[in-house]
Amino acid sequence: MINPNGLVLWQGPSRINGDPILCIVTGLTQKTSNEKTGNMLQTWIIPADTPPHKAIKNGKSRAACGGCRHDTQKKTGKRSCYVVVHHAPLSVYRAFERGSYAEVNWSTWPDLVRGRFGRLGSYGDPAALPSSVLDRFCAPLEGWTGYTHQSGSVRLRDALKYCQVSADSLQDAEAARAAGVGSFRVLGPDSEPRQPWEMHCPASKEKGYQKTCQECGLCRGRGGSHVVINAHGTGSVNFTEYKRRPLTLPILT
Repeated sequence: MINPNGLVLWQGPSRINGDPILCIVTGLTQKTSNEKTGNMLQTWIIPADTPPHKAIKNGKSRAACGGCRHDTQKKTGKRSCYVVVHHAPLSVYRAFERGSYAEVNWSTWPDLVRGRFGRLGSYGDPAALPSSVLDRFCAPLEGWTGYTHQSGSVRLRDALKYCQVSADSLQDAEAARAAGVGSFRVLGPDSEPRQPWEMHCPASKEKGYQKTCQECGLCRGRGGSHVVINAHGTGSVNFTEYKRRPLTLPILT
């Protein structure tokens, strides 16, 4: 039986490593249960040939997450990602396996979602998708949020049109600021404190959930703000400050 709450937006090779991935949007007819984001369309970028909870163990999650340091830490084997993959991502994957989702009709997409807000990468990195998919998805929306760890790649940084730089350090956030694109930085116990030009996420627990992501809308890539949030979710106990060479980005206009 077809589930009208979701559609397959993309099925094909990941731009990150060429392995097969899916992108499925949900929230078309039912309000998401994620109170932090608000009633946003959710997009799930997952490996097409492996359940997501198994993909993080055999390395196939790289096609969707691009080797994000929060996916699985090589030294410890632990995850600091806030997404619990055997919950929503696995549920979406199983529904796809059952044939529950029809493929998107891009000609009717604008009328279906005009005025809505979207979340790029409820799981997975939006840079894994063709830029044309991001363009079509976002065009009729009132707003969106998105984050990418692929901004160090010249080939993949076009995703910054829609996505914040996922900053693994203050230096990454400074590089994003110099390039003219927003950043999103997770703070742990050993992180450098918020800078005057950064703001604390108003949809965070520490800010009392003052606004939902839909109401805030500042994490939108170019023109976005520089946002910080305390490490959160079940993986937060594994979060450590990341030390590596900071990003080098050109000025993005």
